[in-house]
Amino acid sequence: MPTAFIAILLIVAQASSGHPMLAMVRPMVASTSDIRAASMVSTLVVPIPIPVIPKKIGSGLREVEVLGPEISAASAAVIDGASGAVLFGKQPYVVRPLASITKLATALTVVRDRPDWDARIAVIPADIPPEGHTVLRAGDVVTMRDLFTAMLVRSDNGAARAFVRGHEAVEGWFAGAAAQTARAVGLFSLRIVDPTGLAPENRGTAVDVARLLSAAMEEREIAARLQMPQAKITAERPTPSVIPIQSTNLLLHETSSVFRVLGGKTGYLDESGYNLALVVERGGNRVVIVVLGSASQDDRFRDAERLAEWTFKNYEW
Repeated sequence: MPTAFIAILLIVAQASSGHPMLAMVRPMVASTSDIRAASMVSTLVVPIPIPVIPKKIGSGLREVEVLGPEISAASAAVIDGASGAVLFGKQPYVVRPLASITKLATALTVVRDRPDWDARIAVIPADIPPEGHTVLRAGDVVTMRDLFTAMLVRSDNGAARAFVRGHEAVEGWFAGAAAQTARAVGLFSLRIVDPTGLAPENRGTAVDVARLLSAAMEEREIAARLQMPQAKITAERPTPSVIPIQSTNLLLHETSSVFRVLGGKTGYLDESGYNLALVVERGGNRVVIVVLGSASQDDRFRDAERLAEWTFKNYEW
C-alpha cells in the first residue's frame, strides 16, 4: 500500500473516530514526494469500515469511557486490524527500546528472503549470548525450521542468532535487510541493529510495532508460531534430543470471555521495561495492542487486557 494512501487513511480514520486521545496521534509521511502525492488526491474512498465510539443520545446507548483505561506502560497504542486506524494512544510516537519484540522484524526479514527451512545449522559458541535465555548448546545441530520456532515461541536468543547466521549469504547482511523490510512495510521509526533485541539500540514507536506485528501476522509461518502456547524442537547432541519449549506470551495459556488471543510477542530489557505486542479478536473484529515499558511482567499482560476490554466496550464496527 503506498505511503501516501496510508497517511490519508489514518487522517480519515482519526477524524471519524471522535476519540479525544487521538489529538496525540499524527500520521507520518516518509518524504516530500509522498506529501506531494497526498496533496494530489481529491477523493478518497475507504472500503474498510472504521470503528467509531458511539455517541450518547439520551439513555438509548450504553455509557462510554472516552478517556481510556489506566495502564502502567510508558507508551501504548491500539490499532484496528482492518483499517489501521489508531483507536488509543499513550505516547504512541515516542521511540523506545523494543527488546525481544525485535524478533518480529528478524522473522519478517528472513521469511521474506525465502529461507531453506530444512537446512541444518550447527550452533557455535558465538550464538550463545552471555545473558543466556536459550535452550541451545554450542555443538547442537538444529534445522532452520526449529530455530525459527524457538526464536518466536520461547524468544530464544541463541536460536535467533543461529537462525540469521544460517541464512545470510554474506556477513552483515541482516542489518541492511532489516532496514529494507522496515521501509517496505512503512515503519519509519524502526531501527534494528541485531536479531535478538538484546541491544537497546533496537528501537521503535508503539504505533510502528503494531504495524510490524500486523505485517508479521500476514506471513503464515510467523503467525502459526505466534499463537503456539508450547512446542517441541529437536537438536542433535549428537543423537536427536527433543526439547519442549513454552511461549513467553502468558495470555496464550489463559482463556478470556472478552476476546480471543490470535498471537503476540513479548520483550524485556532493563532499558525497555516489559513490552508486549498482541493481536486479539472479538466478534470478527481484530485489534492490535502494543504496550512498551510496563512496570512488571504481570503489568504488561494486565495493561494489554485492560486495553482490549476497553476497546471492545467502547468502539463499534
